[in-house]
Amino acid sequence: RTSYELPFKVPFTFTIAPFLNMDGRHYLDIACRGYFVKGGFDLRVFFPVYPLLIRTFSLNCSLNPVIVGLVISGTSFLASLYILAKMLTRDIHFKTFLLLIFFPTSFFFIAYYTESVFFLFIVLTFWFLSKKDFLKSSIAATIASATRVFGLALIPALIFEGYKYYKKTGRFPLAVLLSPLGFIVYSAYSWLQTNNFFVAISSQEGWQRSIGLLAPLTTLKYTIESVLKGPLPTYDSPFVYPVILVELATLLFIIAILYFSYKKIEMSHWIYILVTFLIILFGGQPSSSPRYALVLFPVYIFLAKRLTGAKYIIYLTCSFALFVFMASLFLRGYWSS
Repeated sequence: RTSYELPFKVPFTFTIAPFLNMDGRHYLDIACRGYFVKGGFDLRVFFPVYPLLIRTFSLNCSLNPVIVGLVISGTSFLASLYILAKMLTRDIHFKTFLLLIFFPTSFFFIAYYTESVFFLFIVLTFWFLSKKDFLKSSIAATIASATRVFGLALIPALIFEGYKYYKKTGRFPLAVLLSPLGFIVYSAYSWLQTNNFFVAISSQEGWQRSIGLLAPLTTLKYTIESVLKGPLPTYDSPFVYPVILVELATLLFIIAILYFSYKKIEMSHWIYILVTFLIILFGGQPSSSPRYALVLFPVYIFLAKRLTGAKYIIYLTCSFALFVFMASLFLRGYWSS
């Protein structure tokens, strides 16, 4: 789970290496070795954009891919903040950024993970969409759909905005149909390699995720049972159960946001949150849901507008406390999300 023994030498190893814990090592392996089955786990569940960027900018890993990957993550996060600022009114800039930066899993933005790159293309999608530039918006969504499976949540939002544009102008922007192209191209590549077009989805079962039509019921059943059973002696650390509680809280948090923000935020933003939530449910279990919720930028905008005074301070304090807890687990090699 920890990454202190890296195949590449890095300065300040005990400071930098923890940012590659958990899935970070898998992205490093993909960037330098391509896709393969590692210890019985098919790495094709990890989408290609982030490791491809690492491979490209590290010149096929001749430059240190660890440093290159972390620079890509940090740069992408800063770029996403710049784009997000353009979407905000000045009165909520600071509040929104604090809500984002102190979100319990925001440390993933500077880790060896896809979060920052994915977040960048999400905000670009909606930024271009707000300008009615459907082609650029769809290109950003295409890249997002080749970065994470959650990029598919952008497609219904794009189609909705396309329909609104059609009602207003009588012309439907066909460019929105390009949005799933990244997922399709990666799936086609996987099919050529494995004869399975949906290997990125079907291989999830090897990672203890039950995918299928009944997956939402499995997710809810698993969550409720895990909470009711309490801490078990079979858990490999005393922190497993607290993380389970955070995962449940995340699901309830998203449900609450969907309920209270309905018709109070842009409908395309609301649709994006809803479809992301559905993808989480169809994932078979709520594991990683706090990380998946991290990129739901409309949530921060909504809360920045709705929370004021003591309510804002209390929420931000609780969020920061969870941030410290979750970040400490991750950097020490314990599962956090």
